[in-house]
Amino acid sequence: MCSRFFGQKRSFSKFLQISPQVKEALASGEGVVALESTVITHGLPYPHNLSTARSLEQKVRSSGSHPATIALFDGKIHVGLDDEKLELLASSQNAVKVSSRDIAKTLIKKEVGGTTVASTMKIAHAAGISVFATGGIGGVHRGADQTFDVSADLQELSQTPVCVVCSGVKSILDIPKTVEYLETHSVNCIVYGQENVFPSFFTRTSDRKAQFCTESLEEVVHLLKTSKSLGLPYGTILACPIPEKYAADGDAIQKAIDQAVQEAIEQNIASQSVTPFILARVNELTQGASMATNIALLENNASIAGRLAAKLCDRRPLTISQSQPTASTTRKPKVVSIGATIVDFEAITSEDVKDDGGSYNGQVVQRMGGVARNHADALARLGCDSVFISAIGDDNNGHFFRQNSHKIDINRVKIISNKPTCTYLAVNVKGNVKYGIVTCEPLLSVITPSLVESNEDALESSDFILLDSNLSVPVMARVLEIAKKHDKQVWLEPTDIDKVKKVFDTGLVGAVTAASPNANEFLKWAKLCHVSVDPSVIDTADGVLELIEKEKTKLLLNTSIFIVTLANKGSAVVYRNKLGQLEFQSLPPPLQMNKVVSVSGAGDSFNSGVIAGLAHNKTVVESLQIGQECARLTLQTSLAISDAITPNLLA
Repeated sequence: MCSRFFGQKRSFSKFLQISPQVKEALASGEGVVALESTVITHGLPYPHNLSTARSLEQKVRSSGSHPATIALFDGKIHVGLDDEKLELLASSQNAVKVSSRDIAKTLIKKEVGGTTVASTMKIAHAAGISVFATGGIGGVHRGADQTFDVSADLQELSQTPVCVVCSGVKSILDIPKTVEYLETHSVNCIVYGQENVFPSFFTRTSDRKAQFCTESLEEVVHLLKTSKSLGLPYGTILACPIPEKYAADGDAIQKAIDQAVQEAIEQNIASQSVTPFILARVNELTQGASMATNIALLENNASIAGRLAAKLCDRRPLTISQSQPTASTTRKPKVVSIGATIVDFEAITSEDVKDDGGSYNGQVVQRMGGVARNHADALARLGCDSVFISAIGDDNNGHFFRQNSHKIDINRVKIISNKPTCTYLAVNVKGNVKYGIVTCEPLLSVITPSLVESNEDALESSDFILLDSNLSVPVMARVLEIAKKHDKQVWLEPTDIDKVKKVFDTGLVGAVTAASPNANEFLKWAKLCHVSVDPSVIDTADGVLELIEKEKTKLLLNTSIFIVTLANKGSAVVYRNKLGQLEFQSLPPPLQMNKVVSVSGAGDSFNSGVIAGLAHNKTVVESLQIGQECARLTLQTSLAISDAITPNLLA
């Protein structure tokens, strides 16, 4: 079956020239606002057009997003213009007006082209931009019942899901018929203000209404997300009345418009020449007042669009799992865990321990531990092909590891004869680890960048990589370099407050797909991201979520899932849904504290449940539920990973 040529983004790929700044913003999930260029080529005279173009871009930046002015040069569609191209566009004497139908012609003739609302929408959508700011949209022309003169902007709005932030319909047009057309063609139409009165470009009011009005950009975001989740192909208009302090005398401008329209009729000016003629004539008749008003509304719309895009701001793909099973595929998802192998000894008591040198009743248990090893164990129990890269000593503790790793692929674990296997002693009082003592450094020094490189084939063939921050900075850097090279997903477990800094020291923290710090590790993470935090923010999951929502660009970096575990206060989870938009969720504790046997390994079990769920193509919500159940089971045992964790949890 043939696909619609312009309906596919790939149709534009060979012609799109996206600036490095815009490309980086889109890739990192930051807000981007498209800006049209006919206002530069045909709407305003030089040099006002150039200063206005620069001003609009600055308004977008000041609102927290990145501007992407769109124009055509030399057979290419440019999305994002540097100052040299803005100057060329503004000073061009031969620029053509480019609506949707004119894109191909302008490209093959290699003309300088200023884009209209219609073509800017189409190009923005092809580039992955959801918000577009302009002055006013085109519409049904006066006398259209005789001329059939209807702007292509309306057709594009009926078939391209981009939000157009504007001041309504240009007042030189037939506003009632235009609003009726929008309704007939299912275009969302919202007034941004207290009253549901559709603005008419230069003036704040008309005799028409929209679907509804709102003063909340969050409500607009919710509508856009919902429309997208429903698969609706229609555009959205956010009609913004010009601020009162900038509004010129509406009656005077309207009289000038009426006169200019009459002159256009008398001079047989038609089609694309009508709007430039009327705007220029109205500017003459009002002695420049209409141009000042025009620039004011353009700047206002750009500011609002910048804030809206910053709230949407999520263009980065979300899905953690990259493997898609087919009817003929039975391969288990492959997860590679890299980090320390540790044999744990835990002293557990329910008595009131004091710092008095006394002895307390309890039990001492020996079990397998280590963050990466715990993940490898849990992932294997959850039906993954679990590969472990680590090192152990050729001693009793190393033998204990080999005896208790029958579910894990340990063929890549290096055995060292002259160094002891890592050990950890924890003191657990009433379910909480008060402190721990670890002996790891002698053996961890054996895990080197060259060891990672010798196992690159395992990383390249993996669906996911679990990275343990017990490793040295050079080793972590090499893992992240290989993951980036092969476009692999990486889950970072910080493991300790003093080890959070390591991933930042690699210079490759942007290669991390998911991170799971605990409360204190999160405070250190925020500090390293240059975010000032009141320590009380970790008292509740909602407090953490509020901070992340406020500072998301700084804190989340390039992650798709970010989980802050808060012990008995639950967890704060931020993830990108299937639309690539951020979702915020507060999770309760997996188990009541009075039922907890040991917290050791609970966080690793939770992470593994989430990773396994995603690797088996579960939704994020489903995967979080699996993670909660894995944590609950482990909290009820003295083992680092509960024996009750099985593939049945994925059913």
